[in-house]
Amino acid sequence: MSNKHEFTGSSSLIHADYFEDKNTMEIKFVNGNAIYHYPDCHKSHFDALIAAKSPGSHFHQNIRNKIPGTKVG
Repeated sequence: MSNKHEFTGSSSLIHADYFEDKNTMEIKFVNGNAIYHYPDCHKSHFDALIAAKSPGSHFHQNIRNKIPGTKVG
C-alpha cells in the first residue's frame, strides 16, 4: 500500500509517495524530473513533508543529507 501526495505550487517537488510495506519514501523533483528513493524511512518523515508550509525547504532541512537516498529515475 502506498500514500501519494502531489505538490501543487512547489518549485522543488512534484510528488512524494510512501510505500508502507517497504518503509520507503519516493520523491520526484522538478529539476530534471529526478526520482529518489529513501529506504528505511519512517512514515513520520513523509507526514511532516506533506504537512510542511514549504515542502522544498522542509526537504532541504530535514531529509536531504540526513536520510540516505538513491536516484532511481
